[in-house]
Amino acid sequence: MIFFKRLHIKFGIIQKSDVDINLWMLEKEIGELKKIHSPKRKNEYTGIRQLRNELLPNKQIIYNSSGRPSLVDDSTKLSISHSSQSICLAISDFPVGIDVEKIDDRILKVKTKFVNCEEKKFYGFDSVEDLTILWTIKECIYKLYDIKGLSFMEDIRVIERNGNEHTCLVHANGMNKTHILKHERINSEILSYNIN
Repeated sequence: MIFFKRLHIKFGIIQKSDVDINLWMLEKEIGELKKIHSPKRKNEYTGIRQLRNELLPNKQIIYNSSGRPSLVDDSTKLSISHSSQSICLAISDFPVGIDVEKIDDRILKVKTKFVNCEEKKFYGFDSVEDLTILWTIKECIYKLYDIKGLSFMEDIRVIERNGNEHTCLVHANGMNKTHILKHERINSEILSYNIN
């Protein structure tokens, strides 16, 4: 497990292979875990609680109908992400969206579904790393807004990039809002998160 802070966001990351199946959980969580049949989902559920035990001891994580996490009786904001290799939990005093993804050339197969023409100025259309960065940026915004049907191509648009800082315009439900996001590479993965 690694823990670090960026601005006002605290992060915890654990490799899926390091998840401890014998960790302490709240009684309700033990019951929920028993209902999960998929070994992959059990690992992710347990890993999030392992990170939670370090960042927010004794706080219960619950999910709304769309799967968005929150805490019982606590206004701390959180976001969760899983990649093929790791599990990440972020907490903040403002709404936060995070995404962690392994850099993998499978992203090349779906690039036409989320990269618009303007974004090709900022991201190499054939660069696996750049496309992974852009995907994670858009996934962060999607998690932040929790609006069903938000289009990665039309509703979430990166309008500026300066190194690892990205300005993103969100157009949805009659609003236009701009967010600043950052990304960083951690081993063979990209972690992205909003900072406003």
